[in-house]
Amino acid sequence: MFGVLAFFYVYSMAGTVLASGPGIPWPAALPFLVICALGVGYGLAIIATARLPRVRLLMRDWGLGGSPAAKVWLGLAYVLPLAGSLVVGWTLRGAGPLSTFATSPLFSFAGLLGPVAFVICLVLARICALRAVKHAILNGRAPSFTISSDEAWWWDGEAWTNVADAAPESALRSPDTNYWWTGQDWFPLPPRPITP
Repeated sequence: MFGVLAFFYVYSMAGTVLASGPGIPWPAALPFLVICALGVGYGLAIIATARLPRVRLLMRDWGLGGSPAAKVWLGLAYVLPLAGSLVVGWTLRGAGPLSTFATSPLFSFAGLLGPVAFVICLVLARICALRAVKHAILNGRAPSFTISSDEAWWWDGEAWTNVADAAPESALRSPDTNYWWTGQDWFPLPPRPITP
């Protein structure tokens, strides 16, 4: 998590430097442009595919599962830090050349915009991801299953099935798809078979 927050600090600083320093020569601006393009491109890809089922992008999805609203918030977590840092950069542009305000508190604040915006959007995404599962459990719509006293077996209506071998198809899954709801507790899903 620290590495991701460090990326968003650099990402925000890149946006601030690009917006506030109009005279940056092309070779020096290239790393800033690449960082900004990668972050915004990834965020927009998440937002564009938010309603599509089963689309998994390259980076981990932070255990948010398949909620479209959660995916949109995750995409905004990559877009909003740059937008905020660009606004701060354009605000600082009137203060003179980059070297005069690079040590100002407002410039340092611009670097913190990225990690703060990312964490806020991630919290909102997590809330959206959990909403449907939480409502299903609280409203009694989630199926319930009989579990043995040693918690090693579940009853499918005809026979006992080992918890380590299979989970009920109709069981409610957690947003990160790693657990299933028994009606009383969360159990880990058995490992998925590897297909060649």
